[in-house]
Amino acid sequence: MSDITNSNASTTELPPQSPPDQSTRDQPTALIPGGSAGLGLVVAATFAQAGYRVIIVGRSQDRLDDAVEQLRQQHNATAITLVGDMTNRDDCQQIAQAVGQRCGRLDVLVNCIGVSDRGLVGELTAARVHELIDQNVVATLLCCQAMLPMLESSRGSIVNIGSLAGKVGARYLGGYNTAKHALTGLTQQMRLEWRDKGVHVGLVSPGPIRRDDAGTRYQHQTGNSALPGKASQPGGGTKVKGIEPQRVATAVLNCARNRKPDVILPGYLRLLIVVGNALPRLGDWLLLKFTS
Repeated sequence: MSDITNSNASTTELPPQSPPDQSTRDQPTALIPGGSAGLGLVVAATFAQAGYRVIIVGRSQDRLDDAVEQLRQQHNATAITLVGDMTNRDDCQQIAQAVGQRCGRLDVLVNCIGVSDRGLVGELTAARVHELIDQNVVATLLCCQAMLPMLESSRGSIVNIGSLAGKVGARYLGGYNTAKHALTGLTQQMRLEWRDKGVHVGLVSPGPIRRDDAGTRYQHQTGNSALPGKASQPGGGTKVKGIEPQRVATAVLNCARNRKPDVILPGYLRLLIVVGNALPRLGDWLLLKFTS
């Protein structure tokens, strides 16, 4: 059953049926599915501080309420909240309707929904691949389709959160490489097909992002597997230094504002990725070197 149907897409700022007045219509609006925690919450704060009216979407109203409180206390910012499951087409359509009714416009969509993974490809199940594709690709697809008319009207921007795992096929990442490579391809296709509509579609692909539970969040997946212990580390044990979430959020804001097509963090890895794709043997050697 759809969460949004039960919750009536509640908001922390506006009454359920309040139409936007002219002053709010003039304020740019950013919608951030997955904005209730982690990188998504940092992205929400960054856009709010840049003058956007921010809407965050999640499946739990309690988590959304906690996110709004964190925004208020830590950033002196606020956000509208909408409850829904973005892997559900009906929920996406209802979210789009709610955004249109309450804000009158949508200028930026940042898709922060995603699930990471650890595992060996020889142990990867079809069910796990389907789960990762749903969370990392299908949710983005359905949300973008639902928001496209408003973004076309505003000549707005979509920013999808990818990963270095969408550029290379590193070891020990289970089905995550598969899902993020699919997202990379989907993003480019959207960008080419929707450019004539005036809608920009960009991809931000960061390396491992620093977080409090780095090194422990995957232990339940690696403890009973043939995976080496380092696989539970950020990036599956990569030697790439963890990136501060704020750096990624700033890159997302710049991607939307400056309509950048493809952002890789850290930037120096772009050359290595290009070389590795052009020379696969060298690419394999570089991957082994960075994850050995």
